Amino acid sequence: MPAQNLEPNIVRVNKIFESFPWLSFGNDGSGKIDGFKCAVYLESANSRSKGVFGYGTLVVTMYRMDRDAAGGEVAAPVQEWQLPPEEAYVYQGKSPTSLGWGYGLRLRWDDRVQVGGRVVAIVIKFIREDGRVVSSSRKVLKVPLTGNQAAPVPMSRRSGRN
Repeated sequence: MPAQNLEPNIVRVNKIFESFPWLSFGNDGSGKIDGFKCAVYLESANSRSKGVFGYGTLVVTMYRMDRDAAGGEVAAPVQEWQLPPEEAYVYQGKSPTSLGWGYGLRLRWDDRVQVGGRVVAIVIKFIREDGRVVSSSRKVLKVPLTGNQAAPVPMSRRSGRN
């Protein structure tokens, strides 16, 4: 992507999840859920609320939501994906939507991550070139136990990048 299309001054991270964002990266027919999809739109100070591509690193963190002994909420990080510009490029939309330019993330978590039937929270951050971190609000979701409805991921889009 040409450098003139990458905005350095990102000020907001917006995320959009479908009602069923779960993916199955396996090809064994089990429908085991091992990933999710979402759209990410970055706003720059000059973008007038339209999504742009940013020069920096996208960081997506998934937390398992637990309860402590007093019943308080505890977020335990279980997976993090770091996508510097050269890796985020493959997720960039090929044409703008009504929200502007965005990223269509399709992320797989490690086999060791056991979140089926659990509540998770997903936070997306953008680390600008100047070191400033801009964060989305969290998205809280319950991961189904089984993935018979999970969207299969085409072979050309399978990625286990962390």
